[in-house]
Amino acid sequence: MNRTFPALRGIAILLVVINHSITMGLQFAKNQGVAIPQWQKYLLIPIKELGIFAVPLFLFLAGSYFVYAAQGKNLNAMYRLVPKNLFFISLPYVLWSVVFYVVVYLLFGEFNTIIGYAKSLIVGYPNNFIPLLFFFTVLAPVLIFVARKSSWLVFLAFFLYQAFLVVLLRSDIFGQILPDWAGIFAPPIIRLPIALWGVFYPLGIIYGMKSNQFKNALNNNTSTLLIILITLALFSLAVTTQLSITSLPLIEVVVPLFGLLFLTVVKREKIPFVRFFERLGKRSYGIYLTNLIIINLLFFFVTQIGSNQILLFQPVLTPLIAAITILLPLLVMEWIEKSKGRATYRLVFG
Repeated sequence: MNRTFPALRGIAILLVVINHSITMGLQFAKNQGVAIPQWQKYLLIPIKELGIFAVPLFLFLAGSYFVYAAQGKNLNAMYRLVPKNLFFISLPYVLWSVVFYVVVYLLFGEFNTIIGYAKSLIVGYPNNFIPLLFFFTVLAPVLIFVARKSSWLVFLAFFLYQAFLVVLLRSDIFGQILPDWAGIFAPPIIRLPIALWGVFYPLGIIYGMKSNQFKNALNNNTSTLLIILITLALFSLAVTTQLSITSLPLIEVVVPLFGLLFLTVVKREKIPFVRFFERLGKRSYGIYLTNLIIINLLFFFVTQIGSNQILLFQPVLTPLIAAITILLPLLVMEWIEKSKGRATYRLVFG
């Protein structure tokens, strides 16, 4: 197991919270009729765009962790790991999704029927990454079984399938080059998440099985520098697309792949505040499930207790809200685990 992985998971959840804080801040300002100065958008959007690395990194790490847990196990033994994993993914997800639905109803009057709420849970509203994690957790033993015989066949299959879904779902870019019946190969619920992030969990599995080969291939100055330059160039294009300077709508699908390759060779001792990020990584799932609840509550109360014009100070407001959204659940989760025990903690936060 790569020693940097706990800290990388902490970095990933920090990027999620920052992305959501900036996105929600700009949305609240728009809803309240507050015009954000253009210079603030030029400052905040590049920071927000760092969030495109977060879900791919989570999926990559999840795949690698499953390989670690499955060492020495056959297919049947690996499938005995799945129910417990699914339970601790699903129960906290349902719990905190229900809390989210209550919060948005109380704050904004957003209401649905029981069937509507059930559909929201199934499709992953508001946490659209969870159904894909559920899917890959069920599929992981088969992927590992096949990858032990031909690891790159697994990667190639998902790479091509993700490309197929991108072409199918973005007919506005590619036109109707696929026949109508091709849609039967696009699974409901997870087709969009797979189109965005489908290759990263299988890539994590391959890394978990062949980490030394990855390190030998990438752990030299020339390869590292090349990957960094490619990542920076592609990320710059993603930022300029968000700022409507360029128009490359699929760039966010490509950028994380190169960023992940770089992160696999980062040494633990080179990560600033590594122990703090490891603390976050240990609580990342709980923070992920609670972050939109806290961000919505904070922005709502900010606009209620003061003037809407406070939303003009986004460069100050959003870091403050992101910090509270990270630190508050982190401290609460640590207290619950210490006082109530690991079993209770896992039931509530995964």
